Amino acid sequence: MKLCRPIVIVLVMLFTFALRCLGNDPAHQSGDLRDREYKRIVLKKIAGLVKDKYVYKEKAKDYAEELLGRFRRGAYAAIIDAGEFAARITADLQAITHDKHVSLRRIESSDIGERAVGALHHPVRFHRLARKENTGFRRLEWINGHIGYLDLIRFNAIDQARDKIEGAMRFLENADAIIIDVRENGGGSGDYLSSFFLPHPTQLTGWYYRENDYLEECWTTSEMNGKPLTEVPLFVLIGPNTFSAAEIFAYDLQALKRAVLVGERTRGGAHSIDLFKIDDQFEINISTSYAINPVTGGNWEGTGVIPDVPAPAGRVLEIAVELAEKAGMEYAKTREQKLKQAVDRMQAQLDLAEKGSREHDLLAVKSALDSMFRIGGEAGLIDYFFVFVLAYHYHTYSGKAEPIEIAILEKSAELFPNSVMAQRVLAGAYRDIGNKKLALYYYEKALALDPDNIVLKKKLARLKNEKNRRR
Repeated sequence: MKLCRPIVIVLVMLFTFALRCLGNDPAHQSGDLRDREYKRIVLKKIAGLVKDKYVYKEKAKDYAEELLGRFRRGAYAAIIDAGEFAARITADLQAITHDKHVSLRRIESSDIGERAVGALHHPVRFHRLARKENTGFRRLEWINGHIGYLDLIRFNAIDQARDKIEGAMRFLENADAIIIDVRENGGGSGDYLSSFFLPHPTQLTGWYYRENDYLEECWTTSEMNGKPLTEVPLFVLIGPNTFSAAEIFAYDLQALKRAVLVGERTRGGAHSIDLFKIDDQFEINISTSYAINPVTGGNWEGTGVIPDVPAPAGRVLEIAVELAEKAGMEYAKTREQKLKQAVDRMQAQLDLAEKGSREHDLLAVKSALDSMFRIGGEAGLIDYFFVFVLAYHYHTYSGKAEPIEIAILEKSAELFPNSVMAQRVLAGAYRDIGNKKLALYYYEKALALDPDNIVLKKKLARLKNEKNRRR
């Protein structure tokens, strides 16, 4: 399935021209806001972009005319500062369109001083922002011993945030309930979190584009690495500063009845923008598409996302924790019951493997162990340490490598082919029972995975010397 287009189309630099070529217009080149003609040209270009690009074609012309009308009535005559001008035009455009995504921006260097109008400006600016905000990850913790909490203040591009989000999800994967806080999240480049909490494929909010009269569907992605969290109770904290991509995340989960939203109504921005350059001093964000949710058929533009559980600003987290405690207890109870059932089924297969081991029936041992590992894998029990401890039980019980121990370690090497330890321990077991050939084979596999491992080099050399001496 194709990934959803980001809600903010970062750095789509679309250069369009005003009626007069900017390079041949002295007034326009001056960038002096004391010059009425310069202001007129800038505003005419802004109005032209609104008319030609704004997502609601039937309204765009009226919006453009209203902006120019304000200019003709002298609304901006006294403004000579570029920052003040950008702020005023932004406020007026948002008042005219009732669209919080539309904004005029003064082009300025980031804090390291790259050329503001150069090709590096936007890549550097967004890189600096991601570093300062820790790619949006502000707080990650364990509450009351079993509730996971993530405070995310921005949705950065998926490739930029992948390592952190996958790490965060690994941190949260054993929680009895999860709280994700997007109260201070102003949006960004698309929702990648939903894919952890919804079965794949699930259709999410898509985008209607004025250009080409086109509807783009959006779906969860299978590209994210991590344990699916499709059943854990989920609570999303929202508020007046929740905007854009963060609203998509909350709205989709609410529409699909996957999460409980706690807090206050969000800001209400369901559009996606493109960035257009006006001149060397200004650029403008214009909404060029709007969101359509496949469940509701609508979106949250202007109205905001409404919480399932309203809560005053000062008590949002407290109330969410109370809800998570209750839901988490029920979830943990159900999870433990499923785990017990899985362990009982695994034990039945392990009993058969032990019987086969006593009777030296290796086919019976391997068949029973295959079934046991399949059951354990479905229950989320199987990792390398689990397998190692299981094998170690038989080693300590008899004081020597039993057939069942060897079979378990062989399965470990099969399940974890990139684990140095899995290959190394199996090699050691074969060495203990005198099978030097297979011991050498698995030591060499381990060393291939970790070529600089001094201990492995010495073990391999010692084993080769022993083999040569016996010839």
